[in-house]
Amino acid sequence: MTRLKRWIGRFGRRECGTATVEFVLIFPFVMAILLTSIDFSAFMLRQVFLDRAVDMAVRQVMLGNVPSSGANQFKTLICNGTILISNCQSSITVEMRPIDTDTWAGIYDPVQCIDRAANITPTLTFNPSNGNQDLMLVRVCAAVDPFIDLTGLVFGMNQTDNGDYLIVSVSAFTNEPAS
Repeated sequence: MTRLKRWIGRFGRRECGTATVEFVLIFPFVMAILLTSIDFSAFMLRQVFLDRAVDMAVRQVMLGNVPSSGANQFKTLICNGTILISNCQSSITVEMRPIDTDTWAGIYDPVQCIDRAANITPTLTFNPSNGNQDLMLVRVCAAVDPFIDLTGLVFGMNQTDNGDYLIVSVSAFTNEPAS
């Protein structure tokens, strides 16, 4: 029994391996922060590219280059402007409608997004209201895969049950009166 006590005492006083213990305790947290920041940075890049693409497509609507039946053409304009959303045509929903400035009805309705797991695409209004001087609301929702799906630490982000992140871009503009 005394030998065991002496061996435990010597083992407790030894200092070799202390750096390894510190590394093993701290390394997972540092890697989690690094991977989360990379994942969130990729998400923010997608958000910025989508916002820019929506603004460029809205400009084409304001110029009258998108017909009333041009929801697919509007989607194509958006998808041509963003490069970080894979399968863009099948991953985004587009809603464009005039807003009644007397009642502001419908402005607070939730944005409808695609459910890629169930393969459901919601039917949304696309009404560019060409020629009328209306306040128009454009809402685009993209369902994207996470860039790095290892951490699960990206808090507060819109996420579906199947793990897709939802990126929403909203824009408003006023149509020019028809000449």
